[in-house]
Amino acid sequence: MKKIFFWISGGAILTTVAFFILEQSGSMWPSVIAGATVAFLYLGVFLGVWLKEIQSPTKKKAIAVTFIVLFVFSISSAVISYEGSVRQKESLENIRGRLEADILYNYMHEPLVKTLSDFHAEENRESKIGDLFTSCYDSLITDDGVFEFGSRDEDQTRYLYIAESNADSVLLIGESTYLKGQNDDFSNYSGRKGRYQVQGILTSRGIDYERQN
Repeated sequence: MKKIFFWISGGAILTTVAFFILEQSGSMWPSVIAGATVAFLYLGVFLGVWLKEIQSPTKKKAIAVTFIVLFVFSISSAVISYEGSVRQKESLENIRGRLEADILYNYMHEPLVKTLSDFHAEENRESKIGDLFTSCYDSLITDDGVFEFGSRDEDQTRYLYIAESNADSVLLIGESTYLKGQNDDFSNYSGRKGRYQVQGILTSRGIDYERQN
């Protein structure tokens, strides 16, 4: 009885150590795989020692077959769970990507369409559309051209830039630090590389959007 206790305790300790060694890797799967590998290797050694003490060939065969079946079942379940986890992660990343692009578009669209609406609502139209935009949002435009429109937080991933502004038009650049663009070598307006970028051009005729990367 004491011998079995030591075997169980040793297996539990080794499995726990293997699991927590890789705990800080950013994903639970390396820890799970490491722990499971150590556990099955340990069980294999334990089974080999235990089978030597069993005299009956029939019992030996039954125990060995049971262990193999459990091993195959466990591996199959782990593979299915891992693949499901990978698909779920990819799905969540795609959803996050679509939300990120939609939010960035809304950040760009709101001030541009408001300016366009105010411009066409003017009866005398004394001001130019670019001047109207600047007068409305001048306090949100920094000296280096960052347009601080929308919510700002520590994890900010969306940035707007006034790339060009004159009396007749405004060129607004939207960039995401989270989304990858179509071309990894693309030079973003901010100086970053390969990130998602879209531009919106506001004129008195309307707004034109174009994805640049």
